[in-house]
Amino acid sequence: MIIYNLFDALYKSFKNGDVFQVSDYELSQCSDINEKIRLYTQISEANKNLKNSELYKKVFNNGKIIWISDDSISFDYKNADSMTISNEGEYYKLKFTYYEDLYPHLRSIRIRNAHSRYKPFNAFMMDFFNNLQKYEPDYHQIHIEEYLYKQEKQKKINKISCRTSSFRTPL
Repeated sequence: MIIYNLFDALYKSFKNGDVFQVSDYELSQCSDINEKIRLYTQISEANKNLKNSELYKKVFNNGKIIWISDDSISFDYKNADSMTISNEGEYYKLKFTYYEDLYPHLRSIRIRNAHSRYKPFNAFMMDFFNNLQKYEPDYHQIHIEEYLYKQEKQKKINKISCRTSSFRTPL
């Protein structure tokens, strides 16, 4: 559930496209409420413009995050090493595509912190990476949503097996 929630937060970050945020420091520099309103308006406009940009449409298209490797030569996802993350409802699907054969023994999708082709959207990936590093697989308590999901899934399996078992004939 923890991993799912991390992917969910990543996906929603891209979907919302709110790269720029108002910081506490910026708010502390405002002398009155009108300056704060102006600051929030500027940030909102910057996010709106970024979300309407061609760059955004390349990285988040048709409900999918399409990340062309920052080491890839091509800029076309049909010819470049890329990763696609799609929301399938109950799970997230990751698809890795490799086309470039310059180094066939090395397969990776690079996400650069500096000089990324998707800057400033690489910040979402860096946040995801940093949060993933905090995950401790040896200390795992089951999340209540995970428990409920497993119970619901078991009910579906039982319902299906009840339907199919009623048609059995003795040998």
